[in-house]
Amino acid sequence: MKIGIIGAGAIGLIFGGYLAEAEHEIVFFVRKETENLYIEKVPNNPELIKCKQVIEIEPLFSMDLIIIAVKYHHLEKLKSELDLLPKHIPLLFLQNGLLHLSFANQLKQETIMIGSVLHGATKVTPSTVCHLGVGKTSVGVYKGVWEKSDEFFGSSSDDFPLLYTNHIETTLFKKALMNCLINPLTTITKAPNGMLIKNDSYRMIMKNMYEELMDVFDEWNEMLLWEEVVELCKNTENNRSSMLSDYENNRIMEIDTIVGAILVEAKKRNKVLPILNTFYLLLKEMNKVGDRH
Repeated sequence: MKIGIIGAGAIGLIFGGYLAEAEHEIVFFVRKETENLYIEKVPNNPELIKCKQVIEIEPLFSMDLIIIAVKYHHLEKLKSELDLLPKHIPLLFLQNGLLHLSFANQLKQETIMIGSVLHGATKVTPSTVCHLGVGKTSVGVYKGVWEKSDEFFGSSSDDFPLLYTNHIETTLFKKALMNCLINPLTTITKAPNGMLIKNDSYRMIMKNMYEELMDVFDEWNEMLLWEEVVELCKNTENNRSSMLSDYENNRIMEIDTIVGAILVEAKKRNKVLPILNTFYLLLKEMNKVGDRH
């Protein structure tokens, strides 16, 4: 397949690296080209990603699939360029949170997929990603029919598992709940994911927040077990959450599309989430500090 990837951040490079290894033709759409792009499957052992880089949207007009791997708050800036894409090209969105669904509804594309990514990954240089923890990517069709899905899912491997789901919106909500448990606490404590279960105080805070969420979204009591949250922290123990990474690199944090969206869902049920709301207010203040972009 010819696969375009919009955004060469941590997740974009993870997808580019493994899909290129599976013999797909990869083209990155970036704002600024770098000489080469790399993936570290083992720390300090960069492997060259076989790909092209372009700074204009037109080369993506011949793609079989375009993966949109930028942060949610960058989507609006891309809208005019996405509107130029031929409507038959399927799009796959990989954003955290929930708010990108309403953005996807604005596009003319005949086929839109949504993905939920659980990999641990971080940029170690502007052109290099380190794969810190293997996690599955669940992908589902949000709109239309995806005719070449078999070719895409055929790229699945032990280090890059790809799963199809008929319930992608449920999967997204589950990930948003998990993000609410991990991202705010790691950002405020400036700790990697693994510390949330190794440190007794952090673990208790996370468990209290888990119980708060399950009280409000009680249908999730059997679909999101505490043990699953602990396992995710173990599997990505060395990873610094995307929110913490954004904070440390002076970038805008994805607060509203993750934490804010869950608070809104609770409000729809006439419920409150005091612990999560406290984290939300603290994070909003942290987001104001410095010149974040």
